[in-house]
Amino acid sequence: MDRQNTPFDNDVFTHVAQLFEHKGQVLPPDMLEQFARDVVTRVSERVVGHPARTTLSISADDVAAFCDLLQLPDQPRVALDFIAARRAEGTSLEDVYLGYIGGAARLLGERWEDDRMTPLQVTVCAGTLYALMRALRSSELDQQHFDGRRMALFATVQGEQHGVGITVAADMFRKAGWDIDLQIGLDQKRLLDRVQKTQPGIIGLSLSSRDRLPDLLKTVVALRLASNHAFIGVAPGGDLTAEDVRSVADVDIVFGDALGAIEALEQVVAARQSF
Repeated sequence: MDRQNTPFDNDVFTHVAQLFEHKGQVLPPDMLEQFARDVVTRVSERVVGHPARTTLSISADDVAAFCDLLQLPDQPRVALDFIAARRAEGTSLEDVYLGYIGGAARLLGERWEDDRMTPLQVTVCAGTLYALMRALRSSELDQQHFDGRRMALFATVQGEQHGVGITVAADMFRKAGWDIDLQIGLDQKRLLDRVQKTQPGIIGLSLSSRDRLPDLLKTVVALRLASNHAFIGVAPGGDLTAEDVRSVADVDIVFGDALGAIEALEQVVAARQSF
């Protein structure tokens, strides 16, 4: 099927939904609740500030019905099927993103604040919303044309004290002809500001230990919400394995050594140039 005519990537939806389920098994409740707050807050803020929100055709009743579907236990695909049906009826991607997903995020926030939903219920709903956002194809709002340049932003995860490895990797990439924007020691807000300003097609993150894994998860979610098109890779260190990262973090690739990373990202550039 032509990817440009496919409103959702079912594989991405399934993968991200499974990641969220695994997060619930390995992360403490307060971190899961923070994930939900990040999704609800960031999606709501983006919709409120979007110029097209005043022309949406989605009614409050439609949004409420969709929000109710998000609360069905252990059935995230019901929400996906609902949106797919609306798309088949002719609902635009803009209305899906701003009207349904954005509207549901705002309503979840209201229900949370009014104690009409528990933190656990909102967390499950936010996980499904996030998976839907990630699965959207060719969004009119987030579509970015990858120009094929060998450019990337490399950064340490918030709280990371060791920047030697990523600095060495950046130098090796530069010798291989890459333009690398190296950012060490930024907190999450400053990193997001940098990403929103430069809109990198590729982002490489570095962390040195299992203790920093929660910060990685929070950073990746924030990056996905800020820049849906970016290809995100992680270079783990210390006692972290590639499987540790892949099992909970919504990343595109886990790097081994710098030479392998260069080869992998060269392939990414070549593949995206073919679109």
